[in-house]
Amino acid sequence: MSAVTMALALQRLREQSPILALMRQETMPVVAAELATYLGGEDRSLPAAELYELIDADLEELRRQGFELDRTARAYCADWLRSGLLIRHPAPAGRGEVFELSPAGHDAIRFLEKLAEPRSTVTESRLTMIMDELERLAHDTDDSLGSRLSALEAERRRIDERIARTRAGDFAPADPRVAAARLMDVMRDARDVPADFARVRQSMASLNRRLRQDLIEDDSPQGDVLEDVFLGVDRIHDSPEGRSFDAFYGLVMDAESGSRFTDAVDALAARPLTEHVPAGTMAYLSDYLLRLQEESLDVSRTMGNFSRSLRQFVQSRQFEAYRELGERLRAAQHAGVEAAGSLRLLDRMEWQMELTTASLRSVGRLALHVPSEVEAPRQVTTRRGTAVDWQTLHALVRESEIDFEELRANVARTLRARGPATIGQVLAQYPATQGLASVVGLYVLGTRHGRPTGKDEHVSWRQGEAMVAARVTSTYRFENPEPFEEPR
Repeated sequence: MSAVTMALALQRLREQSPILALMRQETMPVVAAELATYLGGEDRSLPAAELYELIDADLEELRRQGFELDRTARAYCADWLRSGLLIRHPAPAGRGEVFELSPAGHDAIRFLEKLAEPRSTVTESRLTMIMDELERLAHDTDDSLGSRLSALEAERRRIDERIARTRAGDFAPADPRVAAARLMDVMRDARDVPADFARVRQSMASLNRRLRQDLIEDDSPQGDVLEDVFLGVDRIHDSPEGRSFDAFYGLVMDAESGSRFTDAVDALAARPLTEHVPAGTMAYLSDYLLRLQEESLDVSRTMGNFSRSLRQFVQSRQFEAYRELGERLRAAQHAGVEAAGSLRLLDRMEWQMELTTASLRSVGRLALHVPSEVEAPRQVTTRRGTAVDWQTLHALVRESEIDFEELRANVARTLRARGPATIGQVLAQYPATQGLASVVGLYVLGTRHGRPTGKDEHVSWRQGEAMVAARVTSTYRFENPEPFEEPR
């Protein structure tokens, strides 16, 4: 690339990049700090009202510290939304909106974090990871049987030599400072993953819009997208972005891989290297897999919603109405182009169009409604309610809700009596009083406080007058009684 070509490319980048636009603002420290604090940590999204309240409180303190901030949190968030640092979408409950960082917002925060904490030395671990990854890539792309076998045999010889030296006691653990540097290299890569989730969401939304646009603008009676949807092809999941995310999703949700990750983090937490890493590093890694699973579920749910929406858009024939509207708009534009040769913009035409308008009235004309001034159409009948005791209310609640308090107590008593136990062993000690709901409740507690065993387990419970038996796949094992103990 020549210097002129590079200069033109960088000029376009300077004009279009939200990150560089943020760097030019005088309020950059405030913007970056607010976004990193409330949307760049464990909370990846916040309701708009809550975010406004938190930022308004910070703005008052920042003004006392000498920052010139003359706007409200709502106005600043609107600016950040327009500049591409934030994105918003409807709240899951359907009330209000939720803000979260855009891919550019994530990149801006990571860029500033790297400037604030630059890599001070060239670490051995980073070069080792690069060399190992290149060697693995060269091996995986090799189509020669002989060279692949030679590489595998050489690797086996190296492993055999390491085993022999280890059995002879000829080994030494890595230096804690070197190990800490390797761990921080891993942490830098781990912190980049949330930005990847934001990019996946954005690419899925763009793909959904592009597929709908293709459906509307394709003049053929049976276009490619339309035919695929009718044949049951999922264009969202079958896209390159969708296939890449599905592979990532399968790895994150794999119980065996999750167990290995958890064991590795627990082992590192007990090593001397933790004395040479910043505080909170191990806590971040302990919750890292859970956060990835939550983010993955959210992205997977979004992709499923896009797929169902696109299928419904086709099956309900809504695209035909939009296609007809597009044809009428294009016809009107063509007629306007043809008339432009004989009519000017301000020429009067013998045509009147009545447009809908809003009726504006003064707020002073509003009057309060007084219910006492309106007579009831009939006499109000008063009915006395019956008394309900606590046991009846408790029984009514148990008919519609899982009794987690009872299940926690059962797990705690089982752990105190016999030590670590699986879901089936807890049910053997304390039968499921709510039937299947009790089994589901124990499975939920296992996902929160248990450890995956990676094995299946047969459980049974009484449902009415009959006994029901089932096999629970990938059951959980309870080991620590503390989460189930009642606070004193």
